[in-house]
Amino acid sequence: MNPRPDSDGTLKVLLIEDDEDDALITRSLLEKLSNPLVALEWVPSYDEGLEQIKSQQHDIGLLDYQLGSRTGLELLQEANSHGLHFPLIMLTGQGNESLVIDALELGAIDYLPKRIISSESLQRAICHGIEKNHLQAAVSAHQRELEKTNQELERKNEEIQRFYHVVAHELKTPLTAASEFVEILLEGIPGPLTNTQEEYLQLIHRCCDHLDRNINDLYDITRLETGKLSIHPQLGSLSGLIDDVVKVFTSQVQAKDIDLNVRVAPDLPFLQFDPQRIRQVLLNLLGNALKFTPKRGKIIVSACDDSPCGGRMRVSIEDTGVGIAQDQLEHIFERLYQVKDDSPASASGLGLGLFICREIIKLHGGTMMATSDLGKGSIFSFTLPYQST
Repeated sequence: MNPRPDSDGTLKVLLIEDDEDDALITRSLLEKLSNPLVALEWVPSYDEGLEQIKSQQHDIGLLDYQLGSRTGLELLQEANSHGLHFPLIMLTGQGNESLVIDALELGAIDYLPKRIISSESLQRAICHGIEKNHLQAAVSAHQRELEKTNQELERKNEEIQRFYHVVAHELKTPLTAASEFVEILLEGIPGPLTNTQEEYLQLIHRCCDHLDRNINDLYDITRLETGKLSIHPQLGSLSGLIDDVVKVFTSQVQAKDIDLNVRVAPDLPFLQFDPQRIRQVLLNLLGNALKFTPKRGKIIVSACDDSPCGGRMRVSIEDTGVGIAQDQLEHIFERLYQVKDDSPASASGLGLGLFICREIIKLHGGTMMATSDLGKGSIFSFTLPYQST
């Protein structure tokens, strides 16, 4: 492998050697080379060597270990302290293995004992050193580019998180006020309502609830990305929580004539979980099942011991909805991902719900998964360990 000399075909080699006889021998050996042609510059002292390294006028250097009262190792160390990256081959009459290690750790590109130096060994070492230096320079440049790209990505991610937070904050206050005023009207406090007025207000209230859930998702995604989403587990049973969540959807189940079955195994052990966060997961999964299941469809909510997973409880929500194509199924837990189909339901939401649900379950030490058969339905399930994590 040939080095890359200057345009005139000559390789500029710096020799830092305090012994004139050794310097003359090295020059003689290098003059025998024809590929590459070498232009040698010799400096006899530590200080002159450092200045030449700083000048960056050479392709590679040969560095003697002993330089008067100082050493080549000291020169390597000082060059490093100045941020100088110059390929140097250490030459020494001492075949000390620890010296080799020290030289290489300080940045020497190679090592040659003087007693075995020949034109051929110098050629190999020089060619190898220059190629190695080019490769290291390319790797360093690539690493710097990656670091720059990573910093830019981190900056953009921080901007996105700030945007999420600001948008959520700015929307939350007026939305809360609007929702409260709608509730006041629905309660008839200002006066009686006609059936049509009540119907319209109920629609507005549902829209406010939907927007409120989206805003909460924005808050949660900000907390997740900044590592501030925490859970507060307490010992309890999921049975009651599942029943409460199912009751929330009573009117929607009746409106679509859905056959909803709850199958919770008796005598399930208590476990540690955050009731608010697991309620959030159940609301999301059951809400999705209702959204994508057609009228007169079927939904099964079940909870059972999942012994094969090692002391875990499994909660599943199975529906006879539209299902999810296999090529999309692997992406459904990704942030901002939305299933692509012709269903109007798939266009709603921000694509954050399932991502947040999975992260909540992971914080509990559990796992979340999904299986689906396009056109026949889906099963979303998660596991929770019985032991506190």
